[in-house]
Amino acid sequence: MFSRQADQGDAAILAQLIFCSAPVALAATFDINDELSALNYLYANLLTSDGQYGFENHWVTEIDNQVAGCLSMWHSDLPDSFHQATLIKLTCFYGVAHALSVVQASQALQDCIPTPTKHELCIGHLAVLAKYQRQGVATSLLRFANQKALVCGKSVLCLDVESTNSQAIDFYLGRGFTQQSESGISQKMRTLGIGSHCHLSKKLV
Repeated sequence: MFSRQADQGDAAILAQLIFCSAPVALAATFDINDELSALNYLYANLLTSDGQYGFENHWVTEIDNQVAGCLSMWHSDLPDSFHQATLIKLTCFYGVAHALSVVQASQALQDCIPTPTKHELCIGHLAVLAKYQRQGVATSLLRFANQKALVCGKSVLCLDVESTNSQAIDFYLGRGFTQQSESGISQKMRTLGIGSHCHLSKKLV
């Protein structure tokens, strides 16, 4: 099992993995029609390196030279260029009118996901292809994130998961995470069909 930073050649499989990590929230945020869909938006972004959904912000684990799973990582010290690239790519894909509605929908997710503090590395988009599940891929990805956090001088890993996803919550609790809080459901979230999220963290040693 081998973990590495994603590259452009991973775009197609990464788009599927990322979407599977949070299908309800991503569809609610990025689906406009069949063409302007969350999956197509992810794929277009992953063909380039920068921004929230660029390939440089994602890491993959391989088994026998095949991508088996992925995750992303971010922290409080992201440069302005990161956010600018995210907005530019969103506008280029959707056009100005639709981009505005997507930004407004994205705000609903901000209502339930805390901003990481200076000492935290936040992980997300963790997903494993069905045929590789229960083979230690997710645990390997968490171990990789743990190492990255320490290299970056962070002392805590954190993540957010939908409150109804008991399987994922049990997985994280079994790997040393503890639940810190649970979000409410804002009117924006309710309108989009997004449920409450649990915020979990793990102190690193």
